[in-house]
Amino acid sequence: MGQLPATPAKIELRNVTHLYVTPTQAFTAVKGIDLRVEEGEFVCLVGPSGCGKTTLLSLIAGLEKPTAGHVLIDGEQVTGPTQKVGYMLQQDYLFNWRTIEDNVFLGLEIQGIRSKENRQYALHLLEEMGLADYRKAYPPQLSGGMRQRVALVRTLACQPEILLLDEPFSALDYQTKLKLEDLIVETLRRYNNKTAILVTHDLSEAVAMGDRLYILKRNPGQIRTEVKIPDQIRTSLPFQARKQEGFHALFEKVWMEMERSEHAAD
Repeated sequence: MGQLPATPAKIELRNVTHLYVTPTQAFTAVKGIDLRVEEGEFVCLVGPSGCGKTTLLSLIAGLEKPTAGHVLIDGEQVTGPTQKVGYMLQQDYLFNWRTIEDNVFLGLEIQGIRSKENRQYALHLLEEMGLADYRKAYPPQLSGGMRQRVALVRTLACQPEILLLDEPFSALDYQTKLKLEDLIVETLRRYNNKTAILVTHDLSEAVAMGDRLYILKRNPGQIRTEVKIPDQIRTSLPFQARKQEGFHALFEKVWMEMERSEHAAD
């Protein structure tokens, strides 16, 4: 008997290359990227500025098409934006003239799925995030951390299967950032063990949050190293993960690989 076909990965990039072309030059952002993310995995991408981390998220989200290679979700070619993918950015992009609940409903409106049931689910998420008392408030009345929680609710309200996170904590103070790291990991585990990819410059954050992390080098952007996070670290919430045995040694290993990656890019 022949072997059964392998189950498609939740996300798969096959030999992906992407160029940005201007009237005067062509720039290779990423080259020959092979990446496989299974359902329920949390994968982190780290690397020097200009190594193509955000480009990879844009390709997975269907916001751009690769110059060469294939991007697949559940074994199907990505041809454009899909409701399966939610994208959370560094800036919250809340509209100051809309209430918090109306900002949360925005994604539902854009996708044409603003039903009574989905609105109730969004309000339930607001409550879960400790924001129920602020549903009639406006964004300028909220702190940066609270605004990012609203942005997370807006993204999750559309019930994406995949969450893409592009440095969502980088503009926050350290204490708020640590709290949001735990909140996001808890939320992803609670709601059907969603698949996530985080782009970050914070190596401690990547080690604390991810199941695996990839270190990229630039010129052009390529995967240099894969690092698997040990169970005792990856099964802890990020704040506690930093206290686990082996965390600092692993951080040092990633740091050294990043240093090598920087030199490899020169």
